[in-house]
Amino acid sequence: MYARKAGTVWEVLAPAKLNLYLDVLGRRPDGFHELETLMAPVRLYDRLQWRAAEAGDDSEFQLDVQAATRMPQHVIPADRRNLVWKAAELLAREAGIAPHGAVTLSKRIPAQAGLGGGSSDAAAALVLLSAAWGFDYPAARLQRLAAELGSDVPFFLAGSTAICRGRGEIVVPVSGIPRLEVVIAVPSEGVATSAAFAALDAPLVAERPAREGDSALASLIARLRRGARASAGRRMFNSLQRVAELLCPAIRRIGTSFASVGCCAHILTGSGSAYFGLMHSARQARRVAALLSSLNLGTIYATATCR
Repeated sequence: MYARKAGTVWEVLAPAKLNLYLDVLGRRPDGFHELETLMAPVRLYDRLQWRAAEAGDDSEFQLDVQAATRMPQHVIPADRRNLVWKAAELLAREAGIAPHGAVTLSKRIPAQAGLGGGSSDAAAALVLLSAAWGFDYPAARLQRLAAELGSDVPFFLAGSTAICRGRGEIVVPVSGIPRLEVVIAVPSEGVATSAAFAALDAPLVAERPAREGDSALASLIARLRRGARASAGRRMFNSLQRVAELLCPAIRRIGTSFASVGCCAHILTGSGSAYFGLMHSARQARRVAALLSSLNLGTIYATATCR
């Protein structure tokens, strides 16, 4: 994730993510859930741009949200509830200044879909404003701030496929994973992350449990590195899929449709409602996306992971 300057405007692209593996190990006493997940950034982007305030404009900070997808305003607020605004305030406090200028957030990543759009936007805001405000903070410093904003935010600063543990803030980059061609289907109905975790009957863990899924995750990574997509697909897993299907029945219909198109694997990402299929090739991805688009399943994307 890099900020670049074009004239007087700074901008950065914020990718979505896919969970290739997600195991919820239990509930922690602090209210969070202990996770082990393999996440990959994907080429579906929001765009953030920063401009200095115009002469005579007394406002300290402004946020304008322009949604390219059909998302209600209460889901993507343009005020202090938005993670971009929270990131700006956090970075400004770290630097001992007042947040200033205007950020335009062009949303393409659907909300409440398990694609990490809000978390990616927060990470992008840290990168963008650190550059635009002239701080150029090192990655470690931004990672610390990112962990304060949300569980998935540190992952997006890593910029690559990674294993995430704890509540998601412990990020271990994974090398050697080739580009994966995917088709993503997003139904019109979203799933709130809080609702999905509340519906999951996860055991209480007093401390970090032994990770019984380690061998399964290691096997998945090894097969992905070898390019054995069909074999890797059989090891993809999501603890939240069952409860997400109960909260959003459209997910099951999407899964049934993916099962009929000959993909390597298909699975829910995050807490949903987005669902994706791992394809054999970019050509197959385009063909499957066209077919699924004709079935009125929601918004369909043919895309790929970022390497």
